[in-house]
Amino acid sequence: METVSIMMPAHNEGPRIYENIKRVKSLARDWLQSDWRNIVSSFEIIVIDDGSSDDTWQQIQNAEKEMFEVKGIQLEKNSGKGLALRHGYKSCKGSWIFFIDSDLDIAPEYMVEMTKVMTEKNVDAVMGSKQLHKVKTSYPWYRRLISATYTTFVHLLIPLPVKDTQTGFKLFKRDVLDAVIPRMLVRRYALDIEILSIAYRLGFKFTQYPVEVSFSDKKGSVTVGNIYNMMVDTLAVFYRLRIIKYYDSWKPKDYSYQPMISIVIAVKNDNPYLQQSVRESLKQKYEKFEIIVLPDENIDTLPPEVTVIPTGNELPAIKRNMGVEAAKGEIVAFLDDDSYPAANWLYELAANFDDDEVGAAGGPATTPPEDNLWQQVSGAVYSSFAASGSYRYRYIHDRRREVDDYPTCNLAVRKSVFNDAKGFQTNYWPGEDTELCLTITKKLGKKIIYDPLVHVYHHRRNFWNGHFKQVTQYALHRGFFVKKFPETSRKLAYFMPTILTVGILTGWTTYFWCKPLFFVYLAVMVIYLTIVALAALLASPKLILHTTMGTVLTHIAYGIYFMIGLFSSKLRKEEEYHEKLKKME
Repeated sequence: METVSIMMPAHNEGPRIYENIKRVKSLARDWLQSDWRNIVSSFEIIVIDDGSSDDTWQQIQNAEKEMFEVKGIQLEKNSGKGLALRHGYKSCKGSWIFFIDSDLDIAPEYMVEMTKVMTEKNVDAVMGSKQLHKVKTSYPWYRRLISATYTTFVHLLIPLPVKDTQTGFKLFKRDVLDAVIPRMLVRRYALDIEILSIAYRLGFKFTQYPVEVSFSDKKGSVTVGNIYNMMVDTLAVFYRLRIIKYYDSWKPKDYSYQPMISIVIAVKNDNPYLQQSVRESLKQKYEKFEIIVLPDENIDTLPPEVTVIPTGNELPAIKRNMGVEAAKGEIVAFLDDDSYPAANWLYELAANFDDDEVGAAGGPATTPPEDNLWQQVSGAVYSSFAASGSYRYRYIHDRRREVDDYPTCNLAVRKSVFNDAKGFQTNYWPGEDTELCLTITKKLGKKIIYDPLVHVYHHRRNFWNGHFKQVTQYALHRGFFVKKFPETSRKLAYFMPTILTVGILTGWTTYFWCKPLFFVYLAVMVIYLTIVALAALLASPKLILHTTMGTVLTHIAYGIYFMIGLFSSKLRKEEEYHEKLKKME
C-alpha cells in the first residue's frame, strides 16, 4: 500500500485555490474507499504559495484549518516553480508524489488512472501528455507553433522517450525525486526538462498517459521573455548534462549535519537594510544559530535575541575578527548589512560542512526584486558574463563547485579554520576576504565551496554613483593584489578591462596615422559591442540597453583604476589597519 503526496504549487491563485484544494481532497477521500482501496493507504495535499501578491496564502491557510490532509507552505518571494516544488518535496511524506498545477486546468480525476498505470506498467513515473489525448485541445496556432518548435529543439539537444515534456501533471515514485531534486538547479522555466533529463540519465523508467488540458485562463502566459528564458534554461540543462556532466559528478550533502552557526554582521551604524537583514535572518528555518551585530555605537532597535557588540570606529576586518571571537558557533557566517538571506540559507549552508575538508562555503548574492531601476541595472551588469566573466556565478544561481576566492557578503567559515588562519590579517576594502580565502586554500589546504542553494539577496548601489565607487574600489585593490596575492589575482580575466580600456581610448587615433588599422579598430569595437549586448540580453532581457551601456562604462572605470592599483606601492587602508593592530597589542 502506497502513501500519496499531492503537490500543488500556486502563484496568485487566490480566487480559486480554496475550492480547487477542496475538490482534490474530496476526490482523494472517495478514491480511498473505491479505486485506491488496494493501492493507496493515505494521502496528503501540499500547497506551496510561491510568493503570491494576492490572498492566495490566506486561502491556503483556511483550507489547512478545515482539512487535516492539507499542509501549506509559504515562500515570501516569487522564486519559481522549481524552488516551490523543492520546498514541497522536503515536507511531503508520500511514497508516490503528484505534481499538479493548482489552477486545475488538467482535471484532477486523472490522478486515479495514473496510479493504476504506475502499478500495471511497473514504471517509476507517469507523465501526463496532452498530445496523446484523443480530443485534441484547441488553442491558438502560434502556441502550437511554439510548442512544436520547442519540442524539436529539446529532442535535438536532449533525446527523451516522451514527446510532451511540459504538461504540468506528473506522478513520481519517491525514489526518483530523492535522486533528482537535490541535483536540480532550474528554478523557473525548464523545470520539467531538467527533472526528466536527470531521471532518464539515472536510468529511471517512465511512461505517458493522455490528459486533456483547458487553456481558458492561459492568456498572456506565452511571452517573448518567457520563450527566451525557456530556451536559455534548456541550453543550460544541456550544458550541464552533456558537456560538463554535472549531474553525474554531483555529490549529496548531509542535511543531518546541523552545527551551531553564528551570523556576524559588521556595520557602521543602524540603517533600514540592517534591520531587514536581521529580520530575515531571524526567520531562518534552522534551529541552532545566533546573530551578532557589530556597529560603531550601540543599537537599541534590534530584537532582544540579537547580540549587539559596539566596537567604536573600527575597520570592517577588525569588527569581523571581534565578532568571531565572541561567536559560540562552530561555523561563522558573514553577511554584509545590505544583504539578507533566503529562508533556507542556513539549512543549505550547514550541510556543506559535513565534509571536514571544507573550510568555507558561500553562495550567490542576487539582486532583490524590490531594488529600484538603477539598482537593478547595477545588478544586471554584475550578472553579465561580459562584466564578470567566469565569476558571474557569484551573482546568479549556477552549479555547485570548488572556488579559491569568495566575498564576505555571503561567506561562512569553520571557526577552527578561521582561527588557524589568524582571522582577517588585512583590511583592504574590498579585499580582506581575498587574503583570508588565500590562506584557507593555499596555506591550510582546505576547500571553499560555492553552493547555489546558499542564497542571499544583496542590495545594489545606485548605478550612477554608488556602483562606480564600488567598481573602482574593486579594481584598485585587485590591481594591487596582482603583486600582493598573485595566486588568486594574477589572472588574465582581471587584466582584460585595462587592455580593453587602453584600446578604446587610444584606438581612434589610428585614423590619423594608419587608416587600415583604424578599420580594424572599428571592427573590433563592433564585435566587442555585440558580445556585450548578447551578454546583457542573457543577464536581463528587459534592461538590455541599460546593461549594455552600463557594462561598457564599468569596463572603462575598472580598467583605469586597475592600472592605478597595479602601480601603487601601498594602499591607505592597509596602513590604517596595521596602526590599529599595533594599538591593540
